[in-house]
Amino acid sequence: MSEIVNAKDLRPGNAFIYKDSLYQVIENSFNKTAMREGIVKCKVRNLHTGAITTIVLTGEKLEKAQVETIKMIYSYQDSNNFIFMDNSTYETIEIPKSRLEWEKKFITDGTEVIIQKYDDQILGATLPDQIVAEIVEAEEAVQGNTVQAVQKKAWITTGYEISVPQFIRKGDRVLINTSTGEYVGRTK
Repeated sequence: MSEIVNAKDLRPGNAFIYKDSLYQVIENSFNKTAMREGIVKCKVRNLHTGAITTIVLTGEKLEKAQVETIKMIYSYQDSNNFIFMDNSTYETIEIPKSRLEWEKKFITDGTEVIIQKYDDQILGATLPDQIVAEIVEAEEAVQGNTVQAVQKKAWITTGYEISVPQFIRKGDRVLINTSTGEYVGRTK
């Protein structure tokens, strides 16, 4: 039996079904005025398509969805899929490369991800907020350039191109924000 929840009781992270689609709340706000029913404005992610949108709800009762999350580690890839393994059960899951267009820029051997499942259907993989990546190629620093925020191009092991400060060199390990794809800092 499914659980019914009032729109005003939704919290970030909750998953629910609305108009035959599965959504997860990213952020929400509730506005109550004296003359009318409260309005709930939710920024949500469609868990089937990955699209982010805003939904305005006024007093609706929604079916809460139980999305299962499993920690898995990237194992390898074949021509069409990424294969992830659960370290405790050794169970493997295949996810088509086409479903992980953004994530594949940051997935390397041993990357830990959170796999989301709903009714035995795999919805996708969530990366950690930041990953450590090795720079495999970097442009040369421009000599004499003293502007404080000068950036240059560099590439990590997956082939993804990022902008980094002038002092970063081939072989350095850097932190990258997986939401924006931007350089965060250098690490050891």
